[in-house]
Amino acid sequence: MMWRDGEIRLSASDLMRFMACSHASFLDLERLHGRGPEPGEDSEDATLLQRHGDAHEEKHLASLRALGGVVEIDRDQTFADAVNGTRAALRSGAPIVFQGALEGGVWGGWSDFLERVETPSGLGPFSYEVADTKLKRKPSPSHLLQLVLYSDLLAPLQARAPEHAHVLLGDGRRASFRLAEYSAYARGARARLESFVAAPWPTRPVPCAACDLCRWREHCAGQWEADDSLHRIAGISRSQVGKIEAAGITTMAGLAAHDRRIPRLAEPTLERLRLQARLQSDRAQKGPHHVLCPAVEGKGFHLLPEPDPGDLFYDIEGDPFYAEGAADGLEYLHGLWDGSGFSALWAHDHREERDALIRLLDIFEARMKAHPRAHIYHYAPYEITALRRLCTRHGVGEALLDRLLRERRFCDLYAVVRGGIAASETSYSIKDMEALYGFARTGEVKTAGGSVVAYEAWRETGDADILAEIEDYNRLDCISTRELRDWLVAQRPDEPWPEPASPQAETYDEREAEEDALRDRLLSAELPEGRGQLLFDLTQFHAREAKPAAWAVFDAAARTSEELCEDMDCLGGLIATGAQEPEKRSLRRSYRFPPQETKLRTGREACIALDGGIAKVSVIELDRRRGQVTIKMGPSQGDRMPDRLDLLPTFAIGAAPIPSAIRKIVEDQLGDRANRAADDLLARRAPRFSGIPPLSVGDDTDPVQAMIAATSAMDATILPVQGPPGTGKTFVTARAILNLVRQGKRVAVASNSHEAIRNVLMGCVDALEDGELPFATGYASLAHKGKREDAPLDPPYDRIHLARDNGDPELAAADVVGGTSWLFARDEMAGAFDYLFVDEAGQVSLANLLAMTNAARNVVLVGDPNQLPQVIQGAHPHPANLSCLDWILDGAITVPSDRGLFLPVTRRMHPEICRYISSQFYEDRLTAHESTSRQRIAAAGLPATGAFLVPVAQEGRAQECPEEIEAIRRVAASLLDGTWTDRAGTTRPLLHSDIIVVAPYNVQVNALAEALPGIRVGTVDKFQGQEAPVALVSMTASSAEETSRGLDFLLARERLNVAISRGKALSLVFASPRLTETACSTVEQMRLVNAVCALTRFDIEEQE
Repeated sequence: MMWRDGEIRLSASDLMRFMACSHASFLDLERLHGRGPEPGEDSEDATLLQRHGDAHEEKHLASLRALGGVVEIDRDQTFADAVNGTRAALRSGAPIVFQGALEGGVWGGWSDFLERVETPSGLGPFSYEVADTKLKRKPSPSHLLQLVLYSDLLAPLQARAPEHAHVLLGDGRRASFRLAEYSAYARGARARLESFVAAPWPTRPVPCAACDLCRWREHCAGQWEADDSLHRIAGISRSQVGKIEAAGITTMAGLAAHDRRIPRLAEPTLERLRLQARLQSDRAQKGPHHVLCPAVEGKGFHLLPEPDPGDLFYDIEGDPFYAEGAADGLEYLHGLWDGSGFSALWAHDHREERDALIRLLDIFEARMKAHPRAHIYHYAPYEITALRRLCTRHGVGEALLDRLLRERRFCDLYAVVRGGIAASETSYSIKDMEALYGFARTGEVKTAGGSVVAYEAWRETGDADILAEIEDYNRLDCISTRELRDWLVAQRPDEPWPEPASPQAETYDEREAEEDALRDRLLSAELPEGRGQLLFDLTQFHAREAKPAAWAVFDAAARTSEELCEDMDCLGGLIATGAQEPEKRSLRRSYRFPPQETKLRTGREACIALDGGIAKVSVIELDRRRGQVTIKMGPSQGDRMPDRLDLLPTFAIGAAPIPSAIRKIVEDQLGDRANRAADDLLARRAPRFSGIPPLSVGDDTDPVQAMIAATSAMDATILPVQGPPGTGKTFVTARAILNLVRQGKRVAVASNSHEAIRNVLMGCVDALEDGELPFATGYASLAHKGKREDAPLDPPYDRIHLARDNGDPELAAADVVGGTSWLFARDEMAGAFDYLFVDEAGQVSLANLLAMTNAARNVVLVGDPNQLPQVIQGAHPHPANLSCLDWILDGAITVPSDRGLFLPVTRRMHPEICRYISSQFYEDRLTAHESTSRQRIAAAGLPATGAFLVPVAQEGRAQECPEEIEAIRRVAASLLDGTWTDRAGTTRPLLHSDIIVVAPYNVQVNALAEALPGIRVGTVDKFQGQEAPVALVSMTASSAEETSRGLDFLLARERLNVAISRGKALSLVFASPRLTETACSTVEQMRLVNAVCALTRFDIEEQE
């Protein structure tokens, strides 16, 4: 912010600060007016970033100067003169304008580079786009805020809005962005800052991600201390502060003295926070002190193993700023203390990082062999997270790390501390815990952040003394971890030590030797570039996919019950309501639990921590409303069920026979590559045809005939078919399948879900019943290998034979057979079909499809990557992590016309809804059939057609929002008094069945269903493929901070696309205004929020 010409002028930096923290902007504004405190110095981290950024910009400029044609704008002149100089440079058509001065309204700034592109504008047969240099290796939201601002300031100078803008990243890569996908969000942010500057609203300091680099950080910290702020309580969240303040408690001392319940705050959470407040409040009188927490099976001290002479104490130093290729960061130092000596494993690039990892794992393996009861101690989850990432990145040691984890060789002392004690310190970092066990530090480097700053300084200077200081800091961290372990052993209740896990070395050694041999064969084979590594990664896909499920079980077992109450994969804080009871050879027991959202349901499997290990249980009954659950445990799992426990995630289901089928493809690839469809898939080849049928489907083309022509002419190849919402994907697919059957072909139908498979088969029945096709209704036999518990379908769909086991003879005889990849990867299915149609292919992994190519000569991928995406759990190397459709499209948002079929006409959505969906999700390629323009709603106070954002004022809502429920109830009441006009122009009263209501969380779904009897309510997953005249979408969460599953889930573009596109005439999205004001942490999040910001705003309150 600065004064110029008598008014406050704003820059991109001001906007970025405002989006991160409005209180920082308030302090800036106060200082500009000559009021308020003075800011502190920039942090060392901020200074380091600025210095690196300047050097990166200068390096790029030097490369451009060498090419010539750069016009440089002098920054020493007045800004007005610089603006005029920039205009002149643009009119001259210079290839590059460096430090172009741009202004408009109250905004202005210096762009790094303005690059000429050959797109006509008011300047002539050319125009300019903005490019900025940034030190980071990944673009950030602040970059996009700046790019959109400069692009908007550039637009009037050339009478054309730029379509793209670019970031020149710190690793040398160039990232380009379609501005339409970010501009609505950025312009809204600018409008809010302008309003704030004109009339500042009240702000106060709230801890946020920007604090570490902020020049006001010391001022805010002082204010928190002076105010005895609730934010000082260790482990408290912003939403918890809001709930406590809503109860009239605003200080830490006030909470410490409070002895009543607080609305919407779970009792275990309140007890923890109240105890923490008391401990911290008493610290001034008592000094550092702690209390022991109540013992819970598998938590706290139960995680602490018996000390062993072979124990190791481990710590990592990592540099997130390191740039080398596309990989993130560098783990530059592994430190180990063995009780008497220290080992430092350094790495200064990714090759050395790999070497250091191998040496580290060798040390671990040798130590565990020499000391079978030894453990590796660390503090907080970072070390394990980093090791998992490193093993995946470098493709080494995965089996060994998996073995060490399963043998529970690692002990996270942070989990012991958080589950075992409550301490008087302001945080539970190891530096703060040292006050309890009297560990005193020396040396220049004091924090992990300081280690990064020091390491970056060494990279600039080469001063060996700096590395010595960092190594000493790491050594002290390792020794401190040892001291903490010993102190915890002294505090530990007197009870038996947990039994060590069973050793698994032999199994893992054999597996690792087999994997190494396979990798060597593939990488030395004469295969296309990158093919060998991809094939190897695909053979490892299912093993990698299963690991996070296993890790999640053990990680969850170490977390507190309160933490697990926030994890939807778990059910935390169970307390027995009676004794365990025998049921045949099993045990059964009932428990109560505090209010929480969970994915667990009656009939599901779960795990519990038991006797130092993990036991499997079944959920017999689960009543979330009453907070009661009954579980059963088999005789092989144990002989007792604890009084207190948590239900943890369960292990992944077995992938066999899929990995074996992939290995057959590998052998084929190493041989004569007879499986041509698999080879086309791996090569991403365009479809191969006998003859050359047209692939494009235009407005005047019958999509059924286009699909029939393309599939009939396939020649052992892959054909992607992208069907946006309402384009008749199932209708077209079913008719293409039956046409192939008429030609004597056998067809397999696969997908991830049996529901999707069943939908395609039912579409085939509908086509036969319609009598449109030139053969009798009795033609074509259909079978579905479903689940054992599936019930037969009602007529006419009962003609689909339901096979409940793989040996059913109909699976070998039927013309059309539906099943998952578990069926089509089986040996007996090899070569059994002429065609494989994969429905919802955007959700099917590349690995699973590769396994299924053994079953058919041709593969048709039907789906839409812009609707519900593939769900994977594992950390997979790119591109083995992609869905089969994402792999084929190779980054394209829509399938290119020469690579597959794009169904371009929706017969569902009114043109106004379609216009929004097409611009946001389909590159403007989707259009509405002319008949949809007749569709409309007539209801008091509501628009007739279109997609709108309905703002709903609210605070503190996470999984249930009464304000949105009430707003939706009022709108539904108005709709039910209105009328609906369909595509044929027929008008009738609007019915309950004409409304679909979508919500992200089951708690909100249940509350909406209760408030809206007779109206369909569900999550977006339930409604894919369905439609209604009206779609009402509840976003539920009040802000990004209060989302229970994160912003990436709540605002996922695919989910938003599906939700809004359910509506034929009208779609209304009900949301807190704060969601559109989210301070996004990633560019992708900004893109998500932008899709909401791009909706037209409609205020229902103003209509009443």
